[in-house]
Formats: sequence, C-alpha cells, structure tokens
Amino acid sequence: MLKTLSKIGLIVAALAVGTAWLVILRLKDVPAPLLTAYGLLLVGSVVGSLWPGVLGRLSTRRRVLVFLGVPAGLGTLGLYLAVVYYVTDLPALLALAAAACLAWAAAALLRGRRAAGGRGGRPSRRAFLLGGGGLVLGVLSVLSVSPVERQRREVLARGEQERQAAVRAPGARRRIVDGAVRVFPIHTGDTIVTYGQFYGGLNGWEGLNGYLRTLVDKAQIAVPVYAYLIDHPRHGLMLVDTGVNWEQAHDHDGYYNHNQMVSRLLTQRDEYRMTPEQDLRVQLARLGYDANDITTVFLTHVHDDHAGGLRYLPQATVVMDRRDWDHGAVYPYSFDLVKDNLLFPAFASGAFDAFPDSQDHFGDGSLILLPTPGHSPGHMCVLLRMDAGSMLFTGDTLYTLPHLATGQVRQMTIGGADTIHQMEAARRIQHLLASDPGTVPLFAHDNTRYQSDLVAAAFDQGVLGKEGLRELRAHMEAVLTPDWRLRPGHTPRYVAPASGTGLGRVEFR
Repeated sequence: MLKTLSKIGLIVAALAVGTAWLVILRLKDVPAPLLTAYGLLLVGSVVGSLWPGVLGRLSTRRRVLVFLGVPAGLGTLGLYLAVVYYVTDLPALLALAAAACLAWAAAALLRGRRAAGGRGGRPSRRAFLLGGGGLVLGVLSVLSVSPVERQRREVLARGEQERQAAVRAPGARRRIVDGAVRVFPIHTGDTIVTYGQFYGGLNGWEGLNGYLRTLVDKAQIAVPVYAYLIDHPRHGLMLVDTGVNWEQAHDHDGYYNHNQMVSRLLTQRDEYRMTPEQDLRVQLARLGYDANDITTVFLTHVHDDHAGGLRYLPQATVVMDRRDWDHGAVYPYSFDLVKDNLLFPAFASGAFDAFPDSQDHFGDGSLILLPTPGHSPGHMCVLLRMDAGSMLFTGDTLYTLPHLATGQVRQMTIGGADTIHQMEAARRIQHLLASDPGTVPLFAHDNTRYQSDLVAAAFDQGVLGKEGLRELRAHMEAVLTPDWRLRPGHTPRYVAPASGTGLGRVEFR
C-alpha cells in the first residue's frame, strides 16, 4: 500500500512539473500539435517507469526507457535549446553534463566492483570513458565563462554604437527655455500582446481565465509603449513612466536572467521591439535634454514596460504608490539603481473631483496624484496643469481613448475586487473629463490615431495651445458620446495577418 501511494505521489509531482513546463513552452509559442505529442511522450515515460505493465508491449522499464524515455529526453533538450536556451546558460549546461558523466562513471565503477565480489579490480572501459568525458566537460564549463561574458558585452557594445549614431543623426533640437510648461510624448518601442488581452476584457478575458487564454490564443498585435517628459520651469525635468529599455528589447533573455531564470522562463523573448531612435536616452538627447538631468519619475505602476527605463535614471526620485512596491509585480533589476530613491505619497490632500483621495505633490496645484488601483494594487494617475489646460496621464487604467467606453471596450483585468476597483477608477476618470472640458487624457498604449496623429501634433513643440486642446477634445467627442459610448466607426476589430502567421492589426469600424 505504501509503495503504491509513493508511486501516486511521484506521478502527481511529475505531472505538475510537466504541466508547468508545457505551459512555459506554449508561452514561447511552441505549436500546440507538437506540444500534444511531446506531452504524451512525457506522460507515457512517467507512467511506464512506475507501472510498465500498463503499456502492453512496452512491459519492461528498459523498453519504456528506450522507446519513450529517450525520445522524451531528447525532445526536452531540443525544445529547451530551440526556445529557452540563452548563451549565458552554456557554462551551467556543461557543468550539469559533467556532473552527469561523473555520476554515471561512479555508478559503473561500483557495479564493476560489486560484480568482482568487492575485491576491486581495474575500472571498466565505460567508467574510464565517462569519467574522462566528465572531466573534459568540467574544464570546458570553466573555460566557457569568459567567452560567454565577452559575447554579451559585445551585444551591449553594438547597442551603444547604434544609440550614439541615432543621437548624432540630423534633425535634433535644442531645449527651449522660455518659462512654459512642456510635455513631450516619448514612444519607447512596442510591446507584443494578444488582441484579447488588449481589447477582450468583456469577452471572457478576465482573471485566471484571461491569463490562460493568453497562452493559447496567439492572435497578436503590436501596441506602443509611451513615457512622457515634463519640462517644468519651477519643478525641473520629470517623467511620467519610463517605458522599456534597450536590453529588454534586444537582449531580453540576458535582461531577465539577472536575478533568476524563472523571470526569463515566464516572459516572451519577443515581447518588446525597439529601434535605436526609440531608445529613451536617444529621444531625450534629440529633444535637447540629458537623462541625467531628470529629477523625478512619477511611476503610474511597477509593471516592467513602464519601469524598464529606470535603469537609465539612477539619480531620479521615483514617486509611486507604496501598495505597488509592497504588493505589485516588481522586477528587481529594473529598480536596482533607484530602490533607495523611492518616495511614497500619502494621498492626504483630500478629495479631487470624483476622487476621494489625492496628493498635491508640489503643494501648488500644478501636479496632482490620483490613486486608481485595479490594474495593479497601487496604480495611480497623474494630472498636470498647463497654461491651456490639464493633462491626465492614465497609465494602464485605460489603454486607449476607445477604452473610455467601458461598457463596450475593456482590456483584460485581474478579476474580482481588482476589476471592480479598476472600473471605479475608470468612472472617476470619465467624471473628471466630463466636468472639466480643459482636461485631455494621455495614454500609455494608445494605438489609435488619437495618439499617433492628434497628440503627436498637439505636443510637437511640447506646449499645448488652445487650438491643440480644442482639436483633442473635438476628437474625443467624435469618438465617444456624452454617456461614454462609442460612435459608429470606432469599434475595434482584429484583422488577421494575410500570411496566417505574424502580427495582426486593429481596424476601427
């Protein structure tokens, strides 16, 4: 009975590990038919090893090993090398292979001694070859460390060369100092997401079910990642969010392997893309600014597509909700250089419009922080007052202008109380925009012409004039009714790629 229970425990543990591995492979875009066949091999290997009799003709463990175990092992190695392997793994893989060879050699040696009745004797040829192979692999593991590090340094050096070339390209500006508050949208590349994750929150993309669907549904689109530079005559240079950094887009596995391999395993290798011109440091330089002069970063939340650029801003004070720092999904490497520069607002300035709590950050009404939890535990929005009107930086409470129609368009939400909180925050944003016609929203991921055409034009010189404000509000009214419904022609729809593979696009009808 105890032996049977032990076997059941082993198979449950093996199936749990195997399932997690299959989920990782699916996240890495391994085709479902291949995963199904591979999964059956894994299950057959485990079950056959414990109960070989249930597999009929493969009624011995040796046959199970030969016909199922070996293919499953080779498949595991092949899939790992194809979709997970990164060059920094090489020393560890060689070390594991060396350890396996030496263990096998020791087992062969013990078997030989046992066969000789414990009298010792000469090592078998197998033990000798395995031991020698293990030693060679161990030496190669040590020797590979330096070339691997050199290879990664070369990758980073090439990126630096591309960045410097982009900074020197024609068309750069000089900073204008005339006492005006300026805001510059900074497009720091794109993130690749499933269409349902971005627009399917009302169609079952919620909570655990939504996250599972992101593993299966590969109808993907590219959406922009925006940070916003604020040049304030009294308060200096500030950023709302920091976007992604060059390493996330071009050395993804290396970036997410700094702390633990789990981070790398659970992220997609191609989740970000960025041209040299989109690098945050390049764009700041071409606008006439230096990243080292940024004094304050207002982080709407800690997700890594908003916090990656913190690697470039070690001198900045990072203002964020403490709930996000304590309970959000923080990737430590993005925060390593600023973790001692964090400032947590108390939200003690009283109510602001429909928001029961707020923080007047500078005490002069020029910049108000508004708690909007839901997308993350401590998500917040930022309201900036300019001469012509006010900017509301929404972070990820709402992805795009059409998402203000919360009854028709919604991104994937966490579910339960978090979804309720996020929708409450969205309604407060609606109320603020309706009550103050001098306020316009600025989004972190808007993939509509509101961002690409109108916002880009209105803030081309950083100063929002009355005409720019009027055009942005007019476009809002052309897209949304006063009761926050989408007008005809503005409902998002996924369009699959013509080839059947690659990224789709979004049309509005």
